[in-house]
Amino acid sequence: MAFASLFLFSCERNNEHDFAEPMAVTQDDNLIGYDPTTCNLVQSFGEGTLPRIADVIEEDGAVMIVKAQKRGHNGKYLQETQALLLDAHDPATDLVNRMDANMMAMTGLLTVGDGFGKQANRKGGRLILDFSPVSTVTMKTMVFTDIAAEDKGSKVDLYSRNGQLLESKEIPTGEKNSTVIVSFNNIPNVAKAIVTFGDERSKVGSGAVARLQLCVEGQGRYDDARYQEVHTLWLEYTGQQPANVTVKSKQDGQRGNVIFDAKGMKPGTMFKIAATQANALGETLQIETQRREKQLIPVNADSTASLKKQYGNFRVVEARCTDYPLKLEE
Repeated sequence: MAFASLFLFSCERNNEHDFAEPMAVTQDDNLIGYDPTTCNLVQSFGEGTLPRIADVIEEDGAVMIVKAQKRGHNGKYLQETQALLLDAHDPATDLVNRMDANMMAMTGLLTVGDGFGKQANRKGGRLILDFSPVSTVTMKTMVFTDIAAEDKGSKVDLYSRNGQLLESKEIPTGEKNSTVIVSFNNIPNVAKAIVTFGDERSKVGSGAVARLQLCVEGQGRYDDARYQEVHTLWLEYTGQQPANVTVKSKQDGQRGNVIFDAKGMKPGTMFKIAATQANALGETLQIETQRREKQLIPVNADSTASLKKQYGNFRVVEARCTDYPLKLEE
């Protein structure tokens, strides 16, 4: 009897200390760092056994072409290869600690391979994510792992279809095998993202992408009317020749304050106008060029009228009054 009691007690103790199963991937607030305005969540990076190489990833309505490049001793990048997907819960992966992998509901980790298909490259490299299969996306957040002190200078560059650099963000460093969430605050028209591991001048650098939160062009919820003032506006210059562009914030018919100014803007250039505590957008934005072109874009709250998609030589790429983009008139 004593032996049986001891045996049962031992089983109970063992059950108490069993490791919890990884969290299921869900698109709700239970997923740490999840943005509820996300349309397409890429977290498992498709289906298949791990580890495996990948050149196309399809998940939750998002499709992208992925390539990897190692960085040579001279700082130049070697020939493009397929990217590598590793198992976040395999200790041999050595890119994320077990607690973060479970808490963040990680499955696969997208990285630059060492050439043998089993581990990440540690000598510097980059991942190229090409969203051309779905045209463009609005980038919300990316989750990275293992950006440690020696990987300082790691970054993400977002590009438009015209090759314009829309955003460049350095990835914060942390403890080895830790996780960091990088927010891009809804950058639209992203055709390509390049993730660089380690400083460009360094011979070291590793890490992985663990999650992408984005909206494929044309997907997601839209606000039908301007019940609130527009706080963020992305515009594209669609003229035929370079132009000097000035944007003023006008209120009550006054001359207005200059909130944006650019010389020699090339056709196809996108630019962002955003309200701040120092600069409100007022009732109307007035866009001028040196060719005496003058366009007025109403940005005050008006539930009876939507913004148009085109104002002269300026296309409205995206406008927001809330967390969601505003529906635009043709």
